[in-house]
Amino acid sequence: MTNNGKKVLTHGLMGFFAAFIIITALIGAGVIPLTPSAEAKGLLVINVKDAPAELEALMLEIDGIKVHKAGEVEGTWMDVEMLETPIQVPDLLSLSDYVMVLATQELTVGSYTEIRFRITSASATIDGTPDIPLRITTEWFMVKTHFEILEESVTSITIDITINEQPIIKAGILMPVAKAIVEYNEEESPILVQNHYRWANDDRKEPPNFIAPKDTPIDDVTVTGEVLRLRLSIRNTGTTAWSGDQLKLQYSINPVDSSSWNDVGEEGADWMFYDGLGEDGEELKHLFLTHSTVEECFVELSNIIEIINEVPVNGQGEWDICIESNDALPGETYFFRLILSDGTTLDYTQYPTLTTTS
Repeated sequence: MTNNGKKVLTHGLMGFFAAFIIITALIGAGVIPLTPSAEAKGLLVINVKDAPAELEALMLEIDGIKVHKAGEVEGTWMDVEMLETPIQVPDLLSLSDYVMVLATQELTVGSYTEIRFRITSASATIDGTPDIPLRITTEWFMVKTHFEILEESVTSITIDITINEQPIIKAGILMPVAKAIVEYNEEESPILVQNHYRWANDDRKEPPNFIAPKDTPIDDVTVTGEVLRLRLSIRNTGTTAWSGDQLKLQYSINPVDSSSWNDVGEEGADWMFYDGLGEDGEELKHLFLTHSTVEECFVELSNIIEIINEVPVNGQGEWDICIESNDALPGETYFFRLILSDGTTLDYTQYPTLTTTS
């Protein structure tokens, strides 16, 4: 492991940075005849990323997204179906190195002129004081733009949100300003999003002996010899089914630094795979994470994680991974992620998280 991989996670960043919301529109390959009863459609995927660096933490709850399609007279507003309603966006400072998918939706081919998203609640951590509620100045936040939904192409919209920090710090008011950058791509592929997780003890119970609720970090983890099982899911939000790849599990104490990630199981790693009470490679019998649709496998012997069942478009695969602490750093918070075995990263809504004992 490099020295960087051992450094303490630091959320304080220098200077003033912009926040980002990434909105990606993915267009399906199938051609639907343009008749009064059927229109060509494309798929819209909406993600969120990044946050202002001067705040210690900024949390949002988003419960609505809509887009405006140009047309005669006033055009048409369309609601975009979110992955969950509402979506709790965690500490945005931790999202600076990955995107958080908010929604996927097929949209009819054509021109679009505006995006709006509704933030129903927001809170901040300022000077060590957490959960300070923020007042929201408008029901819908507007992003003026122009983009095309095209057949057999991918339209990516990056919405750059500048957060005015002074109203947040001085008056508890959220006042973002947004602009959009549009890119087009004709490739079709799966878009893979690591989303839900849950920690359990190493046993053969069904359901497993979970030691925390879904998407909840754990603490007081022993630095050496602690055996844990991690239920972890990946959703396919792209335009084609996903199969044939292999995955690796990584960990970091500084997830915003792309060079700080290390493979679980490598020589001298803080975390190793553990030959537990499951059968390596055995297909799971039950699914326990929200929106999972595909039983993948149990993993306990090596950092080669297989896709044993194809994950269709909008499907979600779930794995059960057994790991052990191996002289991990005391009093540190560890984050975990899956990547493709060739090093390609996925999109991440959140990282499985744990903290070791001091």
